[in-house]
Amino acid sequence: MSEEKEWRTLLPAYIRFLTKNIDIMSNQILTKYGLKASYMPYIITLCHSGKATMKELSEKTGTDKSNTTRIISELRSKNIVDDDRKTTCSKKYNVFLTDYGADVAISSKREFEELIEELFSDLSDEERETLISVMYKTITRLKSTCSYPSDSDDGDRLCKCAVKGLDQSCR
Repeated sequence: MSEEKEWRTLLPAYIRFLTKNIDIMSNQILTKYGLKASYMPYIITLCHSGKATMKELSEKTGTDKSNTTRIISELRSKNIVDDDRKTTCSKKYNVFLTDYGADVAISSKREFEELIEELFSDLSDEERETLISVMYKTITRLKSTCSYPSDSDDGDRLCKCAVKGLDQSCR
């Protein structure tokens, strides 16, 4: 098989393999904190935004309202998030990370970064820069060809998280 055809076959398999193994590594880290992988999109979103309404969390995580409500309830019971409701009957309120939630987010992120660092330790600095460039280009291309909401910044946020980190944005 020529290299031109081979990479087209290898790429989807590589992405699935990488995703599966990163999910496994993420779960191993999160289990230490009593968390599930399904919580991470909410924790990361709250790290970036500081606070968000339930509607905003549903939109930003791409999860329906009932799952968002369930997950936020679970995170609240684990003291990861809290909200600014005036009363328990309040319909619109903001959810935010507690100090403990921010600490867990930062600690788990550091552990995850160490695993990623190990995973890509065979790459030279130049190869890493090339990989980051390829990721940015791919995300830009996907955003221009796929139907993202006009205010979606998922791809930008993904790359910025990978390159800059979350430490300051969680506080």
